[in-house]
Amino acid sequence: MEVRIHRILTGSRANGPGIRNVVWFQGCTLRCPGCFNPQTHAPHGGQSINVEELCDRLLSPFHPCDGITISGGEPFQQAEALLNLLQELQKQKAPPILVFSGYSYNELRNNPVSAACLPFIDALICGPYDRKTPPVYERFCSSGNQELVLLSERYTENDFRNLPVMEYFFDDSGNVIISGINS
Repeated sequence: MEVRIHRILTGSRANGPGIRNVVWFQGCTLRCPGCFNPQTHAPHGGQSINVEELCDRLLSPFHPCDGITISGGEPFQQAEALLNLLQELQKQKAPPILVFSGYSYNELRNNPVSAACLPFIDALICGPYDRKTPPVYERFCSSGNQELVLLSERYTENDFRNLPVMEYFFDDSGNVIISGINS
């Protein structure tokens, strides 16, 4: 199965607890005003990649990590590919998985394909970004209306406190990449 992604980043410290390998899904129709990642909105941007290859890249022995972060765009707008990726990550005994979504937890639970993803996710930060609502860094949420939902015992609320909220990387072309939850 193919999934459309915007970027993969390894060695991140500002996308969840510990050192993380991160993938941003491409495509989002929510288009929250002030979104930190508007370049991920176009549904045909980014690149298409096989889920198995994506899993291999996220779990590469050359880039060991404490966890995997899936963000976007909106991962649940490619829910079948997301489910396939989460199942593949579980087969490979991946470290804890954090997913960011602009949908509320209730919206995700009430959609059958999205709900099928939830048992494979350890923590979920969900709800639409609202630039008028100040961030709540104790929950690692970029706006106060968002919710941190712990879906397994692999994380506690304390794991999401005092995390870096922004970092800078250079890509292979020398472009600066700004990553994290603080815009």
